[in-house]
Amino acid sequence: MWEVRTMNRMISFGYGYKDGKLIVVESEAEIVKSIFTDYINGKILKEIADELTIKGIDFFNGKCCWNKNMVFRIIENKKYIGEDGYPEIISFEQYEAANVRKGRKANRKTSLPRETEELKKYVFCGQCGRLLHRRTKWRTREKWYCQNGCKCDKYIDDSVIYTAVEKAGEKISCDPTVLTADETCTYKRTQEIMRYSNEIARLTASPSPSFKAGKKLIMECASLKFQACRENKGASYTNRILQLTKNKKYNIDYISDVVSKIIVEKNGTVTVAMINGAKISNREVNDAGTSEKSCNEDRCQSDSCQAE
Repeated sequence: MWEVRTMNRMISFGYGYKDGKLIVVESEAEIVKSIFTDYINGKILKEIADELTIKGIDFFNGKCCWNKNMVFRIIENKKYIGEDGYPEIISFEQYEAANVRKGRKANRKTSLPRETEELKKYVFCGQCGRLLHRRTKWRTREKWYCQNGCKCDKYIDDSVIYTAVEKAGEKISCDPTVLTADETCTYKRTQEIMRYSNEIARLTASPSPSFKAGKKLIMECASLKFQACRENKGASYTNRILQLTKNKKYNIDYISDVVSKIIVEKNGTVTVAMINGAKISNREVNDAGTSEKSCNEDRCQSDSCQAE
């Protein structure tokens, strides 16, 4: 008599132990073979699972309720072709045919253009500040959503985000002062600096501090602090933004070069944060009157206005 041990099956469906030896459970092996055959012949995972449930096929300990995930795990399990010391139940050709079909379905559902995959790195939730996720199922609408429970799902096309970037570029062309950069330096205290500061504090608090040791610690700490000071590159970033904006090509390459993040608010506002710290929202662009018509400002430096 064999024994099948699982926690929910610690060994794969189709196998069991007899006298301490791994064996094929023939009744279950026939089910495995039928699953592969049905899937290769065009049945979908849920259809196969429903049929197994209706037939009352026992998965484990009287559990006869199958679902598509259980079927999916069987199809992708390489143990059935003899890997990891398991006896072979199906041929490599059957396994490959089933997984080629599975791969095609997965690609059809989740494959995105390079531009969209790259765009996913820049779109953030306006509520919690985390990256938004992009729904990729092939038969559903485009959707950006937050997995942090913010309930700020937005059924927006990718074109809405690109349009916000384009309008931000138009505003920059008309009024470069929106890119005024902070040229101060920034300082970030590191753990190494904190360690030196504590050493200096302990030394100066001692009854007879060593001048030589104290001088060495202070100089080394000062050197670390100097290294931790970073010059703000706002001005150079601003020049870079202005140069690339002149091309008026507001594509994913433009975003990768000059945009730090794109923030989507629950109310639909899309804010474009540039690499120099400037932020331009689609509402600001619309209020400025630069989205559809010329800006009608004497200070506008865009090519179209200068030509007039």
